[in-house]
Amino acid sequence: MRRLFVFCFFLFGLTTTSQGQKTLLMLEMKNKNKNAYYKIGDEISFQVTGDKSKVTGEIIELRDSIIVFKDYQININKISSIYIDDKTKWWLRYKVEQLFLLAGAGYLLADIINSGEVNSETLLISGAMISVGVIAKLLIGNKIKMKGRTRLRILKL
Repeated sequence: MRRLFVFCFFLFGLTTTSQGQKTLLMLEMKNKNKNAYYKIGDEISFQVTGDKSKVTGEIIELRDSIIVFKDYQININKISSIYIDDKTKWWLRYKVEQLFLLAGAGYLLADIINSGEVNSETLLISGAMISVGVIAKLLIGNKIKMKGRTRLRILKL
């Protein structure tokens, strides 16, 4: 039994050292359980401090504090905001618009199917829910600003 344990421990040591170090780009949010992780090969869109244009690129390499793309590289401290993508879109903050639009339309449709007519009270409630969805779409925006505890970090695992 002891020999089996030593053999398994030896194999575990071999596999962990042969895999090497993995480097990730982490978007650390104020709320610690909502971090997003980007790896080499992921596409990311961002704005650079002092420039309002959108920059999009595929991550080729991650160094100490530099993201390397195909034609350029940038220090993570120069990035002022990250655009919403598949890794950050699921956050409830960015789903409010969709939830209220669907809930308003669904409530109106369900009432019409159940009663067979359009009720003014139902129109008022579903209209208010759809309005909240539209207002949320206009106010929330499509990017996350790097300020306070929201920042980019490069992790070596």
